[in-house]
Amino acid sequence: MEWPMKMTETERLIGMRMEQVMLRRRRWGKTVLAGAVVIWLVLVILLCSVFFGKKSGEYTTDIPCVSSYHEIYRYFSGLLEKQDRYMLEEGGNLTALMKSLSSTGGVNGSAVQVGRSVETYTPMNQREKGIGEADYAVTDGRWIYTLSSKKKQHTVHIFRPDGKKTQEVQSIPVPLPEDRDGKRYKLYRSPIWEEYNAELYVSGNILTVVEEIQGNFEWDIKTVAYFYDISDMEHPKEIRHTIQNGNYNTLREYDGMLYLVTQQIKVPVTAMKEENKDRYIPGLDGELLGTQNIILPPDSDGNAYTMVSSWKLSGDVQKRDVKAIIGRYLDVYMTEKNLYLSTTLYGDTDKNEKYDQTRIVKLQLYQGHLIGDKTETMQGTITSSFGIQEREDKLYVITQILHYQYEDDPDMIGTVIGSTEVCAYAFDQNFRLLSKQKNIAKDEDIKAVRFLDDMGYVVTYQQQDPLFSIDFSDPKNLKVMDKIEMPGFSGYLHPVKDDLLLGIGEAEDGNAKISLYDITDNNKLSIYDEKEIDHIKYNNVLEDYRKIFIDEENNIAGFGGTDYGDSDDEKEENREQNYYVLYHYDRDGKLQQIGEYPVKKEYRGFINQKFIGMRIGAWFYVIPEETSRQEDMEIVPYS
Repeated sequence: MEWPMKMTETERLIGMRMEQVMLRRRRWGKTVLAGAVVIWLVLVILLCSVFFGKKSGEYTTDIPCVSSYHEIYRYFSGLLEKQDRYMLEEGGNLTALMKSLSSTGGVNGSAVQVGRSVETYTPMNQREKGIGEADYAVTDGRWIYTLSSKKKQHTVHIFRPDGKKTQEVQSIPVPLPEDRDGKRYKLYRSPIWEEYNAELYVSGNILTVVEEIQGNFEWDIKTVAYFYDISDMEHPKEIRHTIQNGNYNTLREYDGMLYLVTQQIKVPVTAMKEENKDRYIPGLDGELLGTQNIILPPDSDGNAYTMVSSWKLSGDVQKRDVKAIIGRYLDVYMTEKNLYLSTTLYGDTDKNEKYDQTRIVKLQLYQGHLIGDKTETMQGTITSSFGIQEREDKLYVITQILHYQYEDDPDMIGTVIGSTEVCAYAFDQNFRLLSKQKNIAKDEDIKAVRFLDDMGYVVTYQQQDPLFSIDFSDPKNLKVMDKIEMPGFSGYLHPVKDDLLLGIGEAEDGNAKISLYDITDNNKLSIYDEKEIDHIKYNNVLEDYRKIFIDEENNIAGFGGTDYGDSDDEKEENREQNYYVLYHYDRDGKLQQIGEYPVKKEYRGFINQKFIGMRIGAWFYVIPEETSRQEDMEIVPYS
């Protein structure tokens, strides 16, 4: 019996089971047998419809799981033959791969004015609306949660927000777990950034804390997630914890389901034996994943793998599913229905390949189940998670293509970039290419991408430094609507009210800049207003979109930056100083600075450039990383 090509793996397995049952019962009469066949087929359809929420035949998959551990071993051992500089990372960590005094007054000592009584709180900025994300400081409107690391252990600090009367009400020392031999792990500290990587998240009465831990070997990095019941704030209690292989990447949550993403980025292939499966097979809580949970996409690169586990945030917090994808899939984008992982497939210089490519793996999410759905490759590199956007049943992607130029000069080592271009793609729900638009920006580097409905906006920087608008409304006919040239660039774009696009970036001289773009007519873009902050040379939004503050109700945006002062002047007033700035934006007043607050908290002897702003009720809180006391915060009126 042949099954249709469009059946899912689960449908196929159910169908095979039904076939086995029917074969054992052939002694039945023809009539009874025919009726049984009909009944079983109906059951198959109903089961698949219930499980996937779709009709039979509508859901397809082209991502097979591996057939054996030996298949994974062959992949990793095969990397030794290539010895590509991008394949075997000997140093660094995930952070390296993926990177790129309190005052009570505002400007002239004034408070922020929003013109109305504020009784709620402003949610943290998210990549996708409705998809929760973790950070080192978060709020649920009732409490403020922060993390600090002292004596090689993390502690959660919980504060009751009450303006200047804000007080810590609880602290939770986060324990370090033990391995199977009873030996306690230690915190993993990045050898490059000399930092610990930990974040927290709150959903209802469950607090989740994630931190990286170090095993007995350099490559043995794991992420532990602790789940706490905080329904009784005076007596928080641990529900459970889980240990997942790899460095911590991100934590996302939707509809009470939490997704933990980690990467093992240094599989030790140079000293790997097939029998040492724990070195190259993904693991969760000390158990190797079964082959039915491991995916090996075609053309995967790197001595790495990515793991995704899902957890139901209720009761005793049960694991729902887990999947691992072999290869270096570092970039994550998640919607209500799907989770996308992407990686760069670097051009093979031995074969004189002309450009890099991007491979995207799509996992369908259904009530916490992770279903290997589709995978596709395209030219160019996605420069940030904002370069990919799901829109109804379509997927929009914007990449930057670097065209390699090979030299015949024997003294020339490696390759050079001959030219660059920006390329836009539109795919349907089955990852079929609908159309692509190349040559959007010649010899420009992408600095920011943002999608709004069926429009894509791209900021580039090199020669003309323009803002482009790209129309995706007809996925089979993408087209560039307009472009405007501007000094400097915006590294982050955020759609706001009244057909305006907010940009945070740098002016030509390197100073921080905030801009408003008029997108009323995408055929005629214009810079509505812009302000340069002449004493701030660095702003934290360019490195982490979660650090921007957006109050959509009151049209207020905020971010942090650093004034590096005069490095040759040893006077205290001329040293480095952090600031947090707030701007009001609208069509009437354009851009107006309404608050600027010095924020100073040293972290291991250095100025702390990581801080986040949040509004709760009638107060605004600026919270640096490693905050453990109310005195570490900058708290100003927001009324």
